[in-house]
Amino acid sequence: MNNKKKLETYELLFKYFGPGESETTLADVAAALGCTSRHARTLLQQMSVLEWLVWQPEPGRGKRSLLVCNQEPINACYQMMEDALEAGKHESVFKLAGFNDRHVSSELKKYLISSTQHNSQAIRIPFHREIKTLHPHYAFDRTERHLILHVFQRLTEDDFGEIKPSLAHHWESDEEGMNWTFYLQSGVQYQDQTPMKVDDIVISLQVLINNPYWRSLYEHIESIDVLSPESIRVSLSRPDWHLAALLGRSEASIMPSQYGRLIINPEAPIGSGSFMIDIASSRLFRLKRNNYYSGKSALIENIELWIHPDWAKDKLCSEGSFFLDQPEQTYITTCNDVGYFYMMIKNPQLRERVVSKAIIDVLLEKRLILGEIYYPITFSYDDNNECRYYAQLLNQALANHQHVTSTCVSFGEQQKEADISLGGIRIEGCSLTSLLAFFYTYSLWSQILSQPLYQKLLALLHQAQATQDKQQAEGVLRSILTWLSDDRILTVIRQESFKLTAPLKIQGIRVNNVGWCDFSKLWVKSH
Repeated sequence: MNNKKKLETYELLFKYFGPGESETTLADVAAALGCTSRHARTLLQQMSVLEWLVWQPEPGRGKRSLLVCNQEPINACYQMMEDALEAGKHESVFKLAGFNDRHVSSELKKYLISSTQHNSQAIRIPFHREIKTLHPHYAFDRTERHLILHVFQRLTEDDFGEIKPSLAHHWESDEEGMNWTFYLQSGVQYQDQTPMKVDDIVISLQVLINNPYWRSLYEHIESIDVLSPESIRVSLSRPDWHLAALLGRSEASIMPSQYGRLIINPEAPIGSGSFMIDIASSRLFRLKRNNYYSGKSALIENIELWIHPDWAKDKLCSEGSFFLDQPEQTYITTCNDVGYFYMMIKNPQLRERVVSKAIIDVLLEKRLILGEIYYPITFSYDDNNECRYYAQLLNQALANHQHVTSTCVSFGEQQKEADISLGGIRIEGCSLTSLLAFFYTYSLWSQILSQPLYQKLLALLHQAQATQDKQQAEGVLRSILTWLSDDRILTVIRQESFKLTAPLKIQGIRVNNVGWCDFSKLWVKSH
């Protein structure tokens, strides 16, 4: 008999004889279970071995025996789930949660809440989808990019707007901001204990520069030269006083290389960050503390993302949570600047003041019908609940329009034929480099803008990078947003914020604008 069936049998027995002690006969047990007395005896023995119950038979036909149900069936289930988890049988955990036709996602959440209360070395997080590739150059979703920050290292790292050392312990530039020298830590190891070489850094960045998606953001890097085993020089084609911040972004992570090529498994990569990937399945993603990390070790042993698609319907980009205790024992931390949801109008007809305002009013829920549009219209929207909601508002407003086409796209996917795009500008770490990343990687500017306006955009981007003062440089980038909004090309619908709900016992949470928090600083308060 499999474990799920044993639980179902025990729950049936518990229904008749639990909790606690009962005096009964073997025949009564057999009747309750719908089996023969002989089989009932076998089942009682099996459940006694599991310590779910105590069976003390009295000799003689018809004599009443003592049956003690030691624990509730759900607690027996939790113990079996814990055993399956320790044995690496993750699929069994999900099957056990659904015993006797229980709702798997609900019962799984209850189990993980219960287990979190008694576990000080693992933090468990509910998640709504399978984790995608963790190759730094091809990961575009927020969570994947956040995980990359923990699995890999970069030359620098962003700590709430302050650029701090990571693989590089110091850096400097010439007077023009065009030639940068980075001085590297020695003795850095990957999670498989192989040493990191200076060539790994050079090759990782060279491959990044040539990546089709990221090329425009890093194209001003002309060369990367090895000066010594502990230093490299990055030469630029134009000034960039914010290069150190740029090289702290997720896609600039350093990977192992050999013979001039990167050596990486996109699903379970090896990095040198504070955590290593222990399990990567469709149901469970576990990070394990990297004891060979060159920086400050993580305070917690394991971070686990438990995955069930039923949790997707209630998941907003702006919300996250750990598995929680009772509601009154939780707290909420927030970050109010993680990005913006925008509407991009590519079709000049739709930029007419009256039409543009009507569309914005629909998205802001100030009106229900768009009668101003009488020609075919297509629009795309990012694959998240917020943009899906905006798309729903547009579709409803155009319900009587006969030629409306809407398409859901992944983040970073840009549809040339769409008249309107609903998407997001992500602020990840440094807001300056995040805005640069948005403007540079959006590939359709040359089609949306006239040639003079496109050249104006590029000139402003170059000006921001050549401006040494960070606030002034960011002001230049925000002036671009104002200009595009005034011309009714790009309109920010609303600012994106993020809140994270956690039990009081989980300490060290400080929500960042990547949309999570630094996992390495989390710890569980045991008392």
